[in-house]
Amino acid sequence: MGLSLSLACCIILIRYIHRELTVDSNAKDLSTIVVPLRDINGVVYPAIVPNNHEDFVIDDRFVVERSFFVDEESSVIRYNNVNYETNLIAIEDNFFNFFDYKVIEGDKSLNRPDGVIVTDKYAERLFGDESPIGKVVNLDKNVLTVVGVLETPICKTSFGFDILVSRKLKDDWGKLSIELLRVKSDFNLTELNKKSNVYHKIVRGAATYQYKYKYINWEDFYFESDIADKYVSIFNFGNKHYIYVLSGVVFLLFIVGVLNFVNIYFVIMQNRSKVYAIKKVFGISQQRFILEIWLENFILFSVAVFLSWLFIEVSAVWWEGLLQEKIPSTIFDWALSLGLLVIIPVFTTLLFYIRYKCNNLTSSMKSSYKGGMLNTRNIFLFFQYTITMFLIILSFYFQQHFDFLMSSYHGYKTDGILIAQLYRHNRDFSSKEELMNRFAKKDIIKQKLNECPHIDTWMDSYSAIWGAYPQKILNNKDQSFDMYVTHFSPSLLKFFGLKVIDGAIKDNKYNDSEYQYVLNKSAMRLLGYDKLEDASVRSTSVLAVTSYEGKLIEHGITQNPVSAVIDDFYTGPLTEGIKPMLIMIGAEESGGNTLIKVKDGHEEELMKYIATIEREVYDTDDFTCEWADDVVAKMYESDKNIADIYKMFSYIAIFISCMGLLGVSLYDIRGRYREIAIRKVNGAKVFDLYLLLMRSYVMILMISFIVSVPISLLFIYHNTSEFVVKSPINIFIFIEAFLIVFVLLLGTLFYQINKASNINPSQVMNYE
Repeated sequence: MGLSLSLACCIILIRYIHRELTVDSNAKDLSTIVVPLRDINGVVYPAIVPNNHEDFVIDDRFVVERSFFVDEESSVIRYNNVNYETNLIAIEDNFFNFFDYKVIEGDKSLNRPDGVIVTDKYAERLFGDESPIGKVVNLDKNVLTVVGVLETPICKTSFGFDILVSRKLKDDWGKLSIELLRVKSDFNLTELNKKSNVYHKIVRGAATYQYKYKYINWEDFYFESDIADKYVSIFNFGNKHYIYVLSGVVFLLFIVGVLNFVNIYFVIMQNRSKVYAIKKVFGISQQRFILEIWLENFILFSVAVFLSWLFIEVSAVWWEGLLQEKIPSTIFDWALSLGLLVIIPVFTTLLFYIRYKCNNLTSSMKSSYKGGMLNTRNIFLFFQYTITMFLIILSFYFQQHFDFLMSSYHGYKTDGILIAQLYRHNRDFSSKEELMNRFAKKDIIKQKLNECPHIDTWMDSYSAIWGAYPQKILNNKDQSFDMYVTHFSPSLLKFFGLKVIDGAIKDNKYNDSEYQYVLNKSAMRLLGYDKLEDASVRSTSVLAVTSYEGKLIEHGITQNPVSAVIDDFYTGPLTEGIKPMLIMIGAEESGGNTLIKVKDGHEEELMKYIATIEREVYDTDDFTCEWADDVVAKMYESDKNIADIYKMFSYIAIFISCMGLLGVSLYDIRGRYREIAIRKVNGAKVFDLYLLLMRSYVMILMISFIVSVPISLLFIYHNTSEFVVKSPINIFIFIEAFLIVFVLLLGTLFYQINKASNINPSQVMNYE
């Protein structure tokens, strides 16, 4: 049972890890697909191959095929007079030469520019049980006909699209395309990156930009952390650190389970030592001896694997919630199970064979309660409890770390703030009539928000308190520093409660041709300023472009005085620390996300009110919103997952270890009945017998604790070494871990020790 539980946990995690490491396995020869990443002043996006610099260009001799696509997150399509939110990708027809998708209905050709292909899940959402083929949907003024339905691949994919349209549908999609390249197998990507992944300067007017390109295989795209924060839903991204954590947990749980099995099986084998000694006397062959042990191990492991899968199926919903992933059954599951059945019984068979091969007939015929076998079992128990204690300490620390991050003040207020996407418009400005219609709908929404009794205050903003990009900023001595730049309006500062500690910010609500330059305290220190009146900044590249009286104005490239200093705040997780910030204060905005501060206790009424607005204005029940508290919580989603993983599997490790202790102690204590009887005859008290029988197990636990503490500290230090802010290590997490395991150890042994302490010496002596 202990082995079954251990294998179940390992199988669950290995399946998840395998799914993460085989993303986009529906691609055709994934290793030959390359995508360029463009880096301008530290801001990285997937892009197209440039043709303006020889260091950036891939030689056409190595290129087999190219394909371009445009991603459109949270677009709006219309069907049956109802608007639906959709993740859209505009592709070229040869997109399917790179990625293979099975067609359920119709075909996957987009030769006609007014065709649209939908995924099976999105088709069910729009059309229910009806056949989607031939259905008509609207994308702005474009009328599109469904020509195909794609089956969701069984593998995980980087793409999170709902529909595919032809890139020819629009001459201008309003954003840059992404290029996919099929290169020859002998193409040297490393050599290209040696040239392209180096910053080059480009001068445009008074501005200087730094840019470079990095080319990666598409198989690395899923784990590309530099671009993961740029997309919400159109792409899926993974976390390599999370994979490493899960791999370590798999290894530890596997060791605990196998040690548990080996330890108890050693007890069984020790009890058979006389049987095997007699078989040796009667001439049993080595092959027959090995076969007997292997066959028994194979049957035991077969039962264990079967019970493991039974446990997995019964608890599937719970595991999906823990891992936040539904893992479908694949051929890999069979391969994994067969691998376990082939490898582990062979390993344990050899272990037992070697152990008993070394025994001579005399030692095999001796009492089974003494000798090196007992020491071996104690060593196995030591390793089990060391691993268990290690996992418990980690679970306590990382839970404490997560709680610390969530309860810490980030420098801005988030209570009762809702961030909603209320304006359901695509990027299409081809029609003046359409623009006027959009403005009219915006005005209706604004009016209804002003009339809402559940709202304290609200505003529109394209900027976000959490958004910032790296930039080179110069002080008045032309010294360059790495800083972060973001764009706010005066109202955004007030909305989130950011404090102005020096200077003042004027209200430039209607002037979009001017910017005020504001620094946080960290930036003032970094730039070497003590007084606000001495502070001025400029950038090596343009920070903003506006139009005034028909002229384009480039902001940030000349020396600008600093208007105010604000208190430090975290633009990301606390673990990244405070970043030196330059905040460009511009005009109030009339689009983007709508930020709403709700009155206390009116959250549910507000959500219903907004749903009614969207239904009346846009004929849709789709609108995206999230609470600011949830946005902060998402920053620590990985920390929460790691804490949950350690916590859950540490409990399972405790359970497995206790079962192992139960099995071993049952045999050991029973083997000491004669000793206990003699001690009772000689006047030993019950308390003395408790100490006698508990001593060795408590000693093992103490040694395990002493060993696990420094190992845990080293692991915690290594995994948090890059954190600027982290939870302090509290001595109580070690004490609590020890007490939990100690109490469970006592509970596991209590019945057997109590029974042994109350035996009748005369009955034992007669029986023995």
